[in-house]
Amino acid sequence: MERRDYLLHQIQEMGAFLVRLILRLKKKEHQPAAAIQKVSSELEEELDLVLKDLLFLEDEAFVELLQEKLVLLENMEQFASLLEQLGDVALVDETFLRQQLYYHKAIVLLDFTERESQSFSMERQDRIAGLRLKING
Repeated sequence: MERRDYLLHQIQEMGAFLVRLILRLKKKEHQPAAAIQKVSSELEEELDLVLKDLLFLEDEAFVELLQEKLVLLENMEQFASLLEQLGDVALVDETFLRQQLYYHKAIVLLDFTERESQSFSMERQDRIAGLRLKING
């Protein structure tokens, strides 16, 4: 029982960690390079994920790795939000390709979440459509 409670607590903490990263990005839009670097280093420290490597994984391997690290679909959605925020601030100090990769990987996670979820989410569909619009201009 204690082990299960501990695991649930760890999973909830992961979600809270992702929300903190998203909020940090939103606050530091005027310093995008520093914000992206900070997020990248925290992901590496906390989850042992290297952001630049994640972006270049094949979609299936990308989802499998994040499924293993993040466990819950809600955390996958939070990570998709983080990727979208990274894409929104990326163009200042990164390439257009990098921005597109952030958006694409966010779509991959949201599509996966939509397929695996027990319920249909109009909000999730709107986010996917919005990301596709950002990619296609």
